[in-house]
Amino acid sequence: MSGVFKFSADPLMKRANDKGYRIGWKHRYDLVRGFLDGDMTFGEATKKAADLGAKDKDKIYWAEMILVPQFPKIG
Repeated sequence: MSGVFKFSADPLMKRANDKGYRIGWKHRYDLVRGFLDGDMTFGEATKKAADLGAKDKDKIYWAEMILVPQFPKIG
């Protein structure tokens, strides 16, 4: 079953005060990735990702937009 997702922010313009971002991470050597819970602005997520990346050299961190699933109503 396919799904439809709604962007929580404008995907083309990444302004520092846009809400709807979280921190994604990927392990450098293993095939493991995930995200940290939290809803923050793009500026906050970018700054926190840079701080986490400076402390933890085994993972790569970045600010990613939260996608909200839109499921159709059945019945």
